[in-house]
Amino acid sequence: MISAKKIHIVGISGAGVSALAVLLRQQGAVVSGSDLETGGHSAENVPADAELLIYSNAVPEDNAERAKAREMGIRQLSYPEALGEYSSGKKIIAVSGTNGKTTTTAMIAAILTEAGLDPTVLVGSKVLAWGSNARLGKSEYLVLEADEYRRAFLNYNPDIVVVTNIAPDHLDYYKDLEDIKTAFFQFTQKIKPGGVLVYNVEDESVSWVAQKYGGQAIGFAASTTNYKLRVPGKYNKANAQAAAAVAAVLGIGDETIKYALESFAGTWRRFERVGKFGETEIISDYAHHPDSVRGTLEAAAKIYDNKKVLMVFQPHQHNRTKNLFHEFVQAFCDSTVDDILLAEIFEVAGREETADRDVSSKDLQVAIAKCGKNARYAKSLADCEEQLRKIAKQYDAVIIMGAGDIYKVADKLVTSNK
Repeated sequence: MISAKKIHIVGISGAGVSALAVLLRQQGAVVSGSDLETGGHSAENVPADAELLIYSNAVPEDNAERAKAREMGIRQLSYPEALGEYSSGKKIIAVSGTNGKTTTTAMIAAILTEAGLDPTVLVGSKVLAWGSNARLGKSEYLVLEADEYRRAFLNYNPDIVVVTNIAPDHLDYYKDLEDIKTAFFQFTQKIKPGGVLVYNVEDESVSWVAQKYGGQAIGFAASTTNYKLRVPGKYNKANAQAAAAVAAVLGIGDETIKYALESFAGTWRRFERVGKFGETEIISDYAHHPDSVRGTLEAAAKIYDNKKVLMVFQPHQHNRTKNLFHEFVQAFCDSTVDDILLAEIFEVAGREETADRDVSSKDLQVAIAKCGKNARYAKSLADCEEQLRKIAKQYDAVIIMGAGDIYKVADKLVTSNK
């Protein structure tokens, strides 16, 4: 548990960091913070009476506020380290995987809440039912997303670990898929004695981890689900099965599991229907990895069968776009959706290298057009919005994907319709 009562957070707008800030405030701490999007970083931001500084993994060591904290003798923790301390002494359910962490975490939280277990929860996005990315419960249960970037999840000691899937990602840190699989195996070794691994039997890399793990392992598969979910896509069937498996481990009854999952309304930017532009439905989605892009494309094709759909995609980070370029192209080329608008790559603060800047969304547009798709390019967010205002009303649905700031375009289109 974190005992400090005056805490300053650098990078406070980040998905996980902001959730921890909410919980710390609700438990009585005075929390200040800064972020590049809300005024930037300055040594002057650090309160003179701060007892602890928590920083996002994206914040470098030479950050002005971290340097000031060192000068003042203030203890510093990275977000994963802080969450590790916060979670100490709790029954931890940690959800990991390349894709699906947020929805699976929220589904598990929904089931536990319905069962009266009153969990504390940290989610990587706003849960629509709560209007927040955090929930403070009174029980010993803590449900959290366990991010693999820089092996952050090795800071936690869970009772139950979920692994949704494993695919090449974060290749600015990991060497290759084998390195990623090794990290996930290392995470399973953090499971407390008597704990459980819940894993996706339909994922080859996850199955490798499960076979290597020496403790109790329970498999799940999207193909076995019978739930009538409100959230679309095969990937959400897998997420629901993972959540149901966790609930079964905790002894929650089938009817409670079914009711919670079938009532689950989703999370912010996970195939979220944000409204309309004219008569065109606007969907906002967080997909930013080739596998999640493919899943969203498949869900869209099924939902809007025989209807006209435009997919808008803003790649997230140059390194990811460069290393997974062919996988992104293939995901779009394999889809039955023909009309695509590619916004320029979103730059991730603290994670961009000069050597990776030789790739652009223009390159994706050219490659995707070669497989017969009607692919367009937008040089900026403003250009993307301008193009959409001209063409969006030709479509039944516009699905706007990406982990960067592309969601702002969806919000502006819907707001202008009111």
